[in-house]
Amino acid sequence: MTEAGPRPTARHGRQGRAVLPPSGLAGLLLDIDDTLLTTREAMHRAATAATLAVWPDADPGRLGSVGRRYRDDPGGHFRAYTRGEHDLETMRSRRVADLATWLEVDFEDEHGARWRDHFDTGLMDGITVFEDVLPALEAAWEAGIPVALLTNAGVDITRDKLRRCRLDELLQARSVPLVTKDSLGIGKPAPEVFHHGCELIDRDPSTVAYVGDELDVDPVAAIDAGLGGAWVLRDGYAVSQADLDLAESRGLAPFTRVDEAVAALLHAGAPGFGSTARAR
Repeated sequence: MTEAGPRPTARHGRQGRAVLPPSGLAGLLLDIDDTLLTTREAMHRAATAATLAVWPDADPGRLGSVGRRYRDDPGGHFRAYTRGEHDLETMRSRRVADLATWLEVDFEDEHGARWRDHFDTGLMDGITVFEDVLPALEAAWEAGIPVALLTNAGVDITRDKLRRCRLDELLQARSVPLVTKDSLGIGKPAPEVFHHGCELIDRDPSTVAYVGDELDVDPVAAIDAGLGGAWVLRDGYAVSQADLDLAESRGLAPFTRVDEAVAALLHAGAPGFGSTARAR
């Protein structure tokens, strides 16, 4: 659903701007990959190492772009997976097959299996939590705002990531719900996925904001589903003018840190705080 008029917005620092939930802030949904965890960098390194292990004679001129190519997924297989069109293994196999075609190397099922094994090990060895995540969580909890995590990844790999980054015990102690693609069989940007996260923290969507890094399926989709939204664009991550224009059309401007995004929502959206409106 979309709003016809301007939505309240909140700033923090000189650049970031979030769209507040229509009825004020009473809950938070947080993305995981590239919002809480350094997944992008870990994927880039893991994909490069896996490629060297499986195809050591691959074009050296393309090796530097392997990680970005794999993550960018030009074939759209991950998004098809989030729509429920592929199962996990089909999605992963097709992404590696596309990579092999781009590299102009031989590809058989055995190559794909070996590549994925190397990649999985490298991903878990390389992933870490951003240093601003714990302050963001603590700020929300201190304000009495319940938090849930929502990701398009599967439940098993997500729990492995959280365990590897030593976030699992803290989240369990705080009874933080986890919504993955496996929860409903589909992922973002489907509105029902956001609404399910709201249900798990016993909040109406009109009182919840979603914070994430992928503009169209994170804050924009959340706003369209009746929530608030904030966009986290980490330093060094590329962004297109089209994305900046889309963000501006929805009243968003990127934050570089998740704690700043949460602070903006808390300070402007909690009861007793004011907010500003920006025309759309």
